[in-house]
Amino acid sequence: MVARYAGYSEQGSPFRRRELAVSGVDLVLGFGDPLIAEDGSRLGAFAFGSQTSASVSTVLARQAGVQIDLTALGARSLLGVEPAAMTDPLVPLHVALGPIGERLLDQLVPAPSWPARFDLIDVTIGAASARWLAPEVDWVLGSLASSGGLEPLEALAREAGWSPRHLSRCFLEQVGLPPKAYARLVRFEHAVALLRSRCASLTEVAASTGFFDQAHFHRDFRSLAGCTPGAFLAELDADPEVRFVQDHDSSVP
Repeated sequence: MVARYAGYSEQGSPFRRRELAVSGVDLVLGFGDPLIAEDGSRLGAFAFGSQTSASVSTVLARQAGVQIDLTALGARSLLGVEPAAMTDPLVPLHVALGPIGERLLDQLVPAPSWPARFDLIDVTIGAASARWLAPEVDWVLGSLASSGGLEPLEALAREAGWSPRHLSRCFLEQVGLPPKAYARLVRFEHAVALLRSRCASLTEVAASTGFFDQAHFHRDFRSLAGCTPGAFLAELDADPEVRFVQDHDSSVP
């Protein structure tokens, strides 16, 4: 049900953080200052599904909490909101998880360590009853992940024994996006990972992640990151006030 837990802690002056488009569903169980979203709303604990465009949030002086990256099975099993209703909006914790989420957050705050917090989350998630994905949807998800979003969707539908229309309808219901839109996000995430690794040029990244040409790459990247690939790299190198969600890859000791 879970791809990863990540404990995080940040202190200092307020700063802006670029939030890249992302596939999947996450829970943020924050117990520091609230995050200020682009629309001005203030959220401490919330869930969000796939984000189909970039945004900028403001982080105040003290942030701490746990981010839970859910699998499609975990999102379907744990959350009281249909996946499609979570695509793009930030959903308050009490809406996404109900009283269970509020109780969990109350327990996480006084817990003495990150491992103790993760143990509490284990118990909560372990008590959930799985609402299984259709095997065909699960298989297509795995194929898109392993191919970086490049597997042709008509071929995947054919191999799954479904029509493209039936696959699109079931995928939207169980994952929250049509397969074409989801594959676009997976391809973008693959491109971001390559750029961050500095292992290839912009031209090589565009070619290896399935973009038709540099113009297509720049257009999609600007939509999903809010800047060009070159500007993204420059921000990583030069601007300490712009932080990226993907930086929080591991638990804080």
